[in-house]
Amino acid sequence: MEIVLLLIPLALLFLAGAIWALFWALRKDQFDDLDNASWRVVFEDREQRKGRPGTSKEAADNDDERNP
Repeated sequence: MEIVLLLIPLALLFLAGAIWALFWALRKDQFDDLDNASWRVVFEDREQRKGRPGTSKEAADNDDERNP
């Protein structure tokens, strides 16, 4: 039963920390645009691959040229 005297204040501290983290994230605009940030990684990766030699499309084109 004495452990409850320790666990309740610890749970309240944890709750206060979670609420503080939520309000911090809201102030720092972490939840403004949830869709575009995740797709930006995909599109930037595609742009980098276009300029890089040896991509799968170029390899397929080379195979077509070798095997008429």
